[in-house]
Amino acid sequence: MESLKALRLTVPMGLAALVLTVAGSMSTASATTYWSYSNDYEGQCLVSSTVSDKVWSDTCNDGLSTRNWYWGADSYTRNYDGTVFRRLVSKANGMCLTTDSKTATNAVWMSACGNAPGQWWSGDDDYLECDFISGTGVFLRTSGNGAAVYTTNYIGEGGIDPARWVWWGAHS
Repeated sequence: MESLKALRLTVPMGLAALVLTVAGSMSTASATTYWSYSNDYEGQCLVSSTVSDKVWSDTCNDGLSTRNWYWGADSYTRNYDGTVFRRLVSKANGMCLTTDSKTATNAVWMSACGNAPGQWWSGDDDYLECDFISGTGVFLRTSGNGAAVYTTNYIGEGGIDPARWVWWGAHS
């Protein structure tokens, strides 16, 4: 009878210790939150290539890693409005969403994550805004044909439907 009492105490305590050991050994990578971004205008997702620097919008399929993104750990806060910016990293290739601010309509591509000014993004207010340290931001949008993505300075410029700038984020 005494051994049965000891067994009743030992087994639950041993299981609890095992659960705590396993939970404590989990890496931070296992806790990564993956996001997909669907464009409001056409309902297509932001996609990156697994073999090149290309990025575009395409049919949403939650099972494909090319549609999954995560926010990098490094961040900074913009002084005048408190918006937090991080690198937006593709699960498909580990590279960062990148753009520039050279023209009215800027290319968007994937590149190695680093200190490039065109890699700092915010997903606030259903927009994907890239901030350039100089204080000028550009916003991700889809093109007129829906497949290409660009950044432009202002939402709704040039007669383009404002829904092309809206990105609905969902996470898993």
